[in-house]
Amino acid sequence: MSKKRIYLLCEPKHANLGDQAQLMCTLKWLKKYFPDYKVIRFGYMFGVFDFDLKSRLKTIFILFKFIWLKVSIRKRDIFVGHSGYFFVDHHIGWATFSFMRRYFPYNKMIIMPQTINFYSPVARQLAAMSFGNQRNLTLLCRDAVSFDKAKQLFGSTNLLLFPDIVTSLIGSMQFEGQRDGILFCIRDDVESLYNKEDIKDLAARFGNIRKNFTDTTIGVSIKEMSRYREKLILDKIKDFSTYKVVITDRYHGTIFSAIASTPVVVINSSDHKLSSGIAWFPKDVFGEYVQFAKDLEEAYNRALGLLMRTDLTYSNPSYFKEEYWDKLKEQL
Repeated sequence: MSKKRIYLLCEPKHANLGDQAQLMCTLKWLKKYFPDYKVIRFGYMFGVFDFDLKSRLKTIFILFKFIWLKVSIRKRDIFVGHSGYFFVDHHIGWATFSFMRRYFPYNKMIIMPQTINFYSPVARQLAAMSFGNQRNLTLLCRDAVSFDKAKQLFGSTNLLLFPDIVTSLIGSMQFEGQRDGILFCIRDDVESLYNKEDIKDLAARFGNIRKNFTDTTIGVSIKEMSRYREKLILDKIKDFSTYKVVITDRYHGTIFSAIASTPVVVINSSDHKLSSGIAWFPKDVFGEYVQFAKDLEEAYNRALGLLMRTDLTYSNPSYFKEEYWDKLKEQL
């Protein structure tokens, strides 16, 4: 008998280290908890709408993949949806999940933690039709706001409030090197709440101390990312570990800081992803290591206070792995 299969949908094809870290952690989690399954990375079913030759070839390739899947899939096989911000009107990720639910309703599907934020009534209705009251579906929601929206939309479908899977790395690494200065991990896209000048002015207020700017999106090809994924991710986390404090508006900037046990001050982005996501880090577990600032003035004061601390041990616990990711399999 051939080996059972897990089809991993919508893996990232870009050089965002947060998304790539999700892929890395998902593959490791599947290997640990579904050892008798072969993982096949299936990608997206949509997204090619142009009419040039390259796009036509991609469309034909997607069609052949679907035909192959339709012929070869067995009822025991499982679909796993990659984590992210897919459940929003314009994203093709939730459309891919919906497509698979329509054509393979008898196969189990597990959708890894999602931010859910549909805007239009049409998108909400389509999503409710696709994912509502589904017996073979488990949807993990990445924050309380998303969980509440999912409950309103999806009825009796198995919904779990679960942290981002990259949190499973927190507490798994120790960094002994010298720490100095402040790192700004700031996004540069439509989700930014503050402009570049605001951030530069904030950085200037810290004077002559060591300061650097970074992002979780880096300039490498997807081929290089695929080949060196784990090294690139761990190198970025190690870089975070050389600072005394991080200021970030990236959710994975927050998580990378926590993995590096570097105190982080989180500022908001344009939606609820940061303000809701920060609630995952309880004060009685993470103390002063993860803090939220409602504006840049508060961010300055919080970061300055952390820079002056001399009593920090830089050692976060493996809270998320023990409390969530080691226990997920039994909830599916």
